[in-house]
Amino acid sequence: MHYREIGETGVKVSLLSYGTGGPSQFGQKTGLDDTGRAALVSRAIDLGVNLFDTAEDYGESEGMLSRALKGHTRDSYLIATKWSYRRPDGITTDPKTAIRSIEQSLRLLQTDYVDIFQIHGVRPEHYDLLSEIFIPVLQKLQQQGKTRLLGVTEMLSTDPKHYGMSLCMERHPDVWDSVMLKYGIMNQWAAKRALPLAGSTTTSVLNMAPVRLTLTRPEKLSERMNEWGEKPGGKALDWLSRGDSSKLICKGYQFAAEPKEITTVISGTSNIKHLEANIDAVNNTLPANDLLRLKSEYANSASYD
Repeated sequence: MHYREIGETGVKVSLLSYGTGGPSQFGQKTGLDDTGRAALVSRAIDLGVNLFDTAEDYGESEGMLSRALKGHTRDSYLIATKWSYRRPDGITTDPKTAIRSIEQSLRLLQTDYVDIFQIHGVRPEHYDLLSEIFIPVLQKLQQQGKTRLLGVTEMLSTDPKHYGMSLCMERHPDVWDSVMLKYGIMNQWAAKRALPLAGSTTTSVLNMAPVRLTLTRPEKLSERMNEWGEKPGGKALDWLSRGDSSKLICKGYQFAAEPKEITTVISGTSNIKHLEANIDAVNNTLPANDLLRLKSEYANSASYD
């Protein structure tokens, strides 16, 4: 496993990390039980994965992750979790919601601290208000030792061009240790602004869902390519997969891990074999010719899925 540093913090993160969100939600949607989750986490750690990303909004995932990590020493892994300011009727501006959230997360995760505490799904139009109200609160939580680092994540469905994450790095590069966004074959927009911003600061990029969902679904991939004006006939990206869909996923992870500004690529599978394949993918690099062609043909891609 390769490791990259979060900014200049000295914290080293595995190039592939594990996420408890996504369609599977740590097996909550696929019928995986606690025994299966423990086996999945143990295998990930055995193969060098050291960051586990979760959130208060991911069902019961925080408690499930705590149980799956039992038997592993706390210094052998990192935990990132998230708090959402969004509510069904709008947004909250109550600072106490962030405090209650991290305290609940610490109880569920059965730990004294998390390694990264993130604001979940920041929309650019909310950022100025959020930063004014919540940055002092989050920094106090950091001073109290409840979180080592602070981060923000994007709302990909409404912000596929990463304006929110770019704004966070422009306004407060000294506050945010990490931003979470999507960079992949089907969404390369981050290379235009967000990744260069990260490279000019000490902010790290956590790359979420780089192959979900389009690359894993041939029909969806063909549909998206047709929308982008690809010529009909033949299978989409067949030159890259050479008829093997698993190769397409592998190369999708390799593409996602290539930029030096990306600290880690998050995988959310609940299948051990898929996890092993994803780890094997990032342990190798994408052939230079494939990389150049993908960047040449899809540099303006900004698919939210």
